[in-house]
Amino acid sequence: MEGLRNIPASGPFILAANHLSFFDSIFIALLTPRRLYFVGKQGWLEMPGVKGRLQKLFFRSVGMISVDKTRGAGTMAGLELSLKLLAEGNGVGIHIEGTRSPDGRLYKGTTGTAWLALRSGVPVIPCGLTGTERVHPKGAKRLYVASFDARFGPAMTFAEHLGRESDRRARRAVTTSITAEISALSGQEYVDMYAETAMSGG
Repeated sequence: MEGLRNIPASGPFILAANHLSFFDSIFIALLTPRRLYFVGKQGWLEMPGVKGRLQKLFFRSVGMISVDKTRGAGTMAGLELSLKLLAEGNGVGIHIEGTRSPDGRLYKGTTGTAWLALRSGVPVIPCGLTGTERVHPKGAKRLYVASFDARFGPAMTFAEHLGRESDRRARRAVTTSITAEISALSGQEYVDMYAETAMSGG
């Protein structure tokens, strides 16, 4: 693990990470010295049965921010809640690809992280995870003993774009910069396609 010193000791920040395993947000939360509120899919909180209730309790305990990705309004509500948490001085974590990588490569970032950074003006800490997919492979029902690593890069700020969160080109430029830093930290090959598009065969 490298770069924990890059996480601010106080004040708001955004931690932007790649996504290889279902448990990535939990691994990052356990490794970082500050509490993080992670943006996650609402579906994680809607699983049926006892397992679903336990899962919901756990994700709530680690401060997961629920986002309904099936609706634009739901995504915006998640970003607005994230903005409120940042204004209160908290750290907010986001998996920039929006979903897990289907094949271990790093996919095109969604622009929600950039919107949040440009609207709030807080620093973005890039995080590159490696090996977490070996601890919990996609579709696995249990965890495996395997080594993994997390590298945290220096804070990124985007003074030239602040206040331009409504500008699609500014959001994409910022997203591209953050994704490039994550790729450098994780060593992943970059794919200029959204992970969800790749999974749907597009």
